[in-house]
Amino acid sequence: MRQVSTSRTSHRIIALTLLALAICLLAVAAPAFASSASPAPAETSPAAAASPSAEPAPPVLTSVLSRAALVFGDTVTVTGALTPATEGQEVLVTIGTTEAGRVLTDAGGAFTLTFTPRRSGDVVASLSADPTVVSVPQALAVKPKVSVSHGALIPYLSSRFVVKVAPSAYAGVVTVKVTHRGAVVGRYRARARDGRAVLQFPLRGVEGFTLTFALAADGGLAARSYQTKVRVKTRTLAAGSSSAYVKGMLTGLQRLAIRIPGMGSRFTTQVKDSVMAFQKAYRLPRTYVFTTACWRKMDGAKTIRPRYSSLATHLEVDKTRQILMVVKKGKVFGLIAVSTGATGNTPEGSFRIQQKHPFTTSGYGGILVRTMGFVGNFAIHGYSPVPPYPASHGCVREPIWVCYWVYDQSSVGEALFIYH
Repeated sequence: MRQVSTSRTSHRIIALTLLALAICLLAVAAPAFASSASPAPAETSPAAAASPSAEPAPPVLTSVLSRAALVFGDTVTVTGALTPATEGQEVLVTIGTTEAGRVLTDAGGAFTLTFTPRRSGDVVASLSADPTVVSVPQALAVKPKVSVSHGALIPYLSSRFVVKVAPSAYAGVVTVKVTHRGAVVGRYRARARDGRAVLQFPLRGVEGFTLTFALAADGGLAARSYQTKVRVKTRTLAAGSSSAYVKGMLTGLQRLAIRIPGMGSRFTTQVKDSVMAFQKAYRLPRTYVFTTACWRKMDGAKTIRPRYSSLATHLEVDKTRQILMVVKKGKVFGLIAVSTGATGNTPEGSFRIQQKHPFTTSGYGGILVRTMGFVGNFAIHGYSPVPPYPASHGCVREPIWVCYWVYDQSSVGEALFIYH
């Protein structure tokens, strides 16, 4: 009986041992079974685990000018926007180092500011709360304000032009280019002081002139060009006229080497002779009256060219035009009106001054002033009258007031050419 009990005990121990071994095997096989029976959880990156959400984008501020250049005293508008849009942000606008103004952004982040700049510079917008948030600089040029006034405009005489400039602190150089009939006829300059520049120059001609003023950059102001047009009127002049126009006419005649009695404002008998010389030389009606047609002819006219310009100092008499020319260095030095032989008998050709006499008498009567004989009884001399047409007995008549000048310019032996 004791032996049977022992055998049963051994069998129980073996069974228990096998049960424990099975439990161990199940424990080892369970993870693998679980892995094949259910999906694995998604992997998470280390960066995602460390940063739960992305950082917001930095703010950006833009600005645009309504125009890039303006005249002093005018306004300019700057517009822009803050991104991302934030309402109520204060925007500071500056030009150079000067504050132009402050404005708040609206619900869309936009802003608008209008201001009056006093000098040129870069316009920049920035956030007052964060000065590091700034827009790209926008260049703005502020030019001086200009207006031009002038006095009376008389042909060939100097006129006074006043260029008013704002601001009054402007002290730059003002240059004017004068254009007439498509050509530049003069350039003049002056420096501005106390808000104005004064220039004085002649308008050599009549009718339309274009004046182009250039103001140099100065004191924070940009350079500027300003153009205006003026019109110089004509006036008919005759014996007895008295005005600045007579002086202007005489100035124009003198520029053309027409001999004048002097620079005055009265249309005298002697001035009539100068007008006649001009009308004869430029083939105008011989009226002694200086008309609009005369003014226009004078405008742009060139000095009469002598026929023998290559020769040394000499005299020329053109019988067709009834003029005498004193020629020096190849150019007409002085031109006067004369009257030759009524019958056409004044000899033509090449001569020389044979003799000079302060006064002589004529076989036809009268005193001949400052006589210069050139062949036989023919001479150049002063006499009255000297009409617009050939009227002498054969000599070359000169107005008495100008014969003294011609006499002093000439010498015995000097060449004389007479032609038609």
